[in-house]
Amino acid sequence: MKKAIMLLLGLVFCAAMIACETTTTAPSTTASTTAAVTTATTAPTTTTTVPSTTTVADAVVEGNYYGSHTVSAMGSEVVYHYVLIFADGAYAFRSVFEMGEEAYSFEETGTYSVAGDVLTMTPEGGSAATGTVAPDGSISAPVKASEMGSRALRTLAPTELEFDLYYVGSHEVSAMGTPVVYHYYIVLSLDGTYSFHSAFVMSEETYTYDEVGTYAATGLAITLTPDGGDAAEGTIGEDGTLSLPLKASSMGSRALRTVAVTALSYDTAYAGTHTVSAMGSEVVYEYTITFDVLGNYAFHSDFMMGEEPYTFDEVGTFTVEGLVITITPEGGTALPGTIHADGSLTLNVKASSMGSRADRTLAIPEPVVVE
Repeated sequence: MKKAIMLLLGLVFCAAMIACETTTTAPSTTASTTAAVTTATTAPTTTTTVPSTTTVADAVVEGNYYGSHTVSAMGSEVVYHYVLIFADGAYAFRSVFEMGEEAYSFEETGTYSVAGDVLTMTPEGGSAATGTVAPDGSISAPVKASEMGSRALRTLAPTELEFDLYYVGSHEVSAMGTPVVYHYYIVLSLDGTYSFHSAFVMSEETYTYDEVGTYAATGLAITLTPDGGDAAEGTIGEDGTLSLPLKASSMGSRALRTVAVTALSYDTAYAGTHTVSAMGSEVVYEYTITFDVLGNYAFHSDFMMGEEPYTFDEVGTFTVEGLVITITPEGGTALPGTIHADGSLTLNVKASSMGSRADRTLAIPEPVVVE
């Protein structure tokens, strides 16, 4: 408004100046001389306006976007919660919802492009559909929240949160004259619930503590509300870390603790298998590995040989640095492995006491997805 007013005043001022360019001098009279009237004329000026062209820059939509909506189905309200992830020209969509007291999920992948503020998404095997990118960074995206649902424009907001991944952290306190280190993780689910797990060793005894509740995030603020407890606020760091109001034991006080996301899943069995020829027959090894928050792993293998069942077990410790996971078996040397983009692991394992150690792929079994 102030800029418009100043522009208007400028125009008025210019108009007055042009009007004053033509002046008439009143005649001056004396007893013997009459002065001539002089008129000053200003040559007209010509202004040429050069048309300007404005190019709208392509919007950037890399990252995570969260949204939800509610519909009526089968006589009840169904709430769909979903996340849309854009990266390197590809997108991944995941939705969770509950219907008839049963939990369901739906996933879709495809490609995308942005021209100005127009977002185009093309699902695998499907047709392109368009949406828009708003000036505030939110998007109106053409998504379908279930296999049987219709594709429609839904509003999603950018978020720094990672859903259904593990945020891990630790801190140390002094208790009974000795240091106690608490190790913990928290998982934020798409449906607005969270689960927290902590483990610590005190006087050579291992203790655990678990908590569940709900959370809400707005901008860089996040609130946790434990079941049966009061809401407490934390923050979402621009580097992706979270500062959350956590309590690491049943007797401990709630305090802000920093946790960072990791690609590894804890207390979950990664499974793998491979086949070798031995004693004139095929031997199929099936195995699992689990990791706990204290930094320990447990490997277990089953196989049949000569119609006899066998097992093999191995324990050790592990560390994670980015996408590099290193396992160190008890009494052995450190063995680096890889966490892949799809969540699977490549680890150097041996499936039997007499077998050779080799790189094997293990993955968490895929959840049931409603088609």
